[in-house]
Amino acid sequence: MADRRFTDLELERSLAGDLSPARSAALAAEATEADKARLAELERDQAEYLRGVDVDAEVRRIEQRAERYKPEPRRGWLRWFLPLGTLVAAAAALVLFLQSKKPAPRPDDGDDFRTKGDDVSLVIHSEAHQLANGDTVTPGTKIRFEAQGGKPGFIAIVGVDGAHSTTVYYPYGAREATAIGKERLLPGAIQLDATPGDETFFALFSTKPFPIDAVLPAVTGAGTLPPGIAMSRVVLHKK
Repeated sequence: MADRRFTDLELERSLAGDLSPARSAALAAEATEADKARLAELERDQAEYLRGVDVDAEVRRIEQRAERYKPEPRRGWLRWFLPLGTLVAAAAALVLFLQSKKPAPRPDDGDDFRTKGDDVSLVIHSEAHQLANGDTVTPGTKIRFEAQGGKPGFIAIVGVDGAHSTTVYYPYGAREATAIGKERLLPGAIQLDATPGDETFFALFSTKPFPIDAVLPAVTGAGTLPPGIAMSRVVLHKK
């Protein structure tokens, strides 16, 4: 990307009308020929993808999820991770998403687009698109993490590769979880190495600080999570 000034993620958001006004103005004024060529390529890919998308079916799928996440009657508090209003908004966003020719993430056998924990939802982005749980990636792929959720607290991202090696990716190499606020797209990116096999990424979240060592037994399958800590998991197949 030496001759480009904008990432694929920014170009995709531009196509969807989701880029900030400041970056949209910068794209119009500063895009290089390589940026413009990549933008045209993404438009072609999206047009090809949309020919096989059934918008009505996708909206019905989200409406079905909305039914599942309705609060129980006569309860004073919502017990679910996602409120109904958020899912209705998601349905509307999906229609706009498809109309703007941005590829939608692929559902996996009717489940949600990502794996959810009680208070955190891990989303993984490559330079080209959002990755779905179970996607296949290649060594060298650069990814970023997004930890969705409605509460402020403390977050850690841990990965276990095909050789069962454990790495703390965020905060990188740290021993303690770090605070997270409203900005849920975590800073920095990592590049996948050549270790073959599945790589599993875990988002660990708590409203209180916690040592990362305390959650590693649950990550490696040798124990359970301490009380008050939520976990979300995404598996990528690396070939």
